[in-house]
Amino acid sequence: MTARRLEIDDVVRLTAFAAEAPRPLAILEAIGVVAQRVVGAKGFTMFRYVHDTAEVERIHSSDFASYPIGGRKRIADYPTNQSVLARGEVYIAKGRDDIRGTYKDFEKIFGLGVTSIMNVPVRFCERNVGALNLFGEEGQFGEAQAADARMLATLMVPVVMGWEGK
Repeated sequence: MTARRLEIDDVVRLTAFAAEAPRPLAILEAIGVVAQRVVGAKGFTMFRYVHDTAEVERIHSSDFASYPIGGRKRIADYPTNQSVLARGEVYIAKGRDDIRGTYKDFEKIFGLGVTSIMNVPVRFCERNVGALNLFGEEGQFGEAQAADARMLATLMVPVVMGWEGK
């Protein structure tokens, strides 16, 4: 998939759509489509933080069979990327070794043809409220893609903050 840089028109269209979206999940779907076009993501998962239980809960996915909505993971089980996200930084698992050392379900990930993952914090008022995980191929993600993905993750804030599972 050929990627390009995020453009202001992409952001304008997404925010206009979000203002009139029929349901919150439609906003996440639209962000996912743009992530695939702009960053070249092969797929994605979107999470909200559940602070009371120290977990992340999946609220959207490009592959519901492999990554269904409602799935939860304990934050403590993923120390590498979570420590980076706690500082508000993007974490990139650049290849198979990084994925194997970071994600417990690495065999499932490799089975989907994913050899790189970019984990982007969704932040509001200096704290993480969610995460956007983008799947790709080794060497695909760098600083430019991280900057574009960070903007897309920011557009998730209203949905994540008001999530009611719709």
